[in-house]
Amino acid sequence: MPLSQQLLLAATLTFVGAVVQALQALKSGAWKQGRAQLMLMAGGFVLQTAFIYLRGQEVGQCPMKSLPDILVFIAWSILLLYFLVGPAFRLSLLGVFTAPLLSLMQIMALVGGFAPYAPKGKINALVELHAAVALIAYAAFALACITGVMYLIQERLLKKHQIGGLFYQLPPIQGLSNAIQRLVRLGLLLLSIALGISFALQTSVSNPKLIFSWVVWALYAVISILMWRHFTSPRKTAWLAVIGFILPFISLWIVTHA
Repeated sequence: MPLSQQLLLAATLTFVGAVVQALQALKSGAWKQGRAQLMLMAGGFVLQTAFIYLRGQEVGQCPMKSLPDILVFIAWSILLLYFLVGPAFRLSLLGVFTAPLLSLMQIMALVGGFAPYAPKGKINALVELHAAVALIAYAAFALACITGVMYLIQERLLKKHQIGGLFYQLPPIQGLSNAIQRLVRLGLLLLSIALGISFALQTSVSNPKLIFSWVVWALYAVISILMWRHFTSPRKTAWLAVIGFILPFISLWIVTHA
C-alpha cells in the first residue's frame, strides 16, 4: 500500500477512534466534548492533508477526478469548514456527529481504490479552482445535513424528556435551526461562485457535471428560499437539510461515471 493510502487509513482509524471514545463516554454517562475529541479530529485532519498532498504528487494535479479522491476531498473540506466556521456558529459537530460521516466516506474511498489518472496536458488553474470550490460547497451542504441530524435528535430528546448527557452538549435548538440556514446559504454561495467560474471557462451546457451542479444549485436555492420566507417549520427545515444532501451525494457517483 502506498504511503499516501497508509496516511488515509491512519486518518480513518483516527476518526473511528473518535467515534468509539465518544460512544464509550456517552455510555458511561460522562460525555464531554473536550480536548481529547479535538486532538483526535485535528490529528485526522493533518493526516488527511498529508494524503491529499502526496496523492496530488502521484497524479500530477489536484486529486479531484475520481470518486474516491472526491470523497476524501469532501471529507477534508467538511473538517476544514468546521474548524473555520463551526466555532462561529457554536456547533459541537465533532466526534459523535462528524467523525462517523468522515469515516464512512474514507472507507468507501479506500475500498474503491486509487487508480492513476490519464495523461493530461497543461493544468488550467481556473478549472481546478472551479472543482475545488464546488466540492467545498458540497461540504457545507454536508455540514448542514449533520446539523439537521443534531436538531432532530435534540427535538426527540425534548419530546421524550430525556434530558442529560449528550443533550447538555448540544447547542440551543434555535441556534441549530439558524446554523442550518447559514450553512445552506454558505454552500449555495460557494456553488454559485463555482458555476460562475464555469461561464468563464465556457463549459458546454451538455457537460454532465455542469448539469448536475445546476440541479443541486436549484434544489438548494429552493430550500434556501423556503427557509428565508419561513414557509417551513424548523423541524421541516432540518429534514430538508438532511434529505437534500442525498442528491449531491448521489450526483458525485453519477458524474464520475458519466
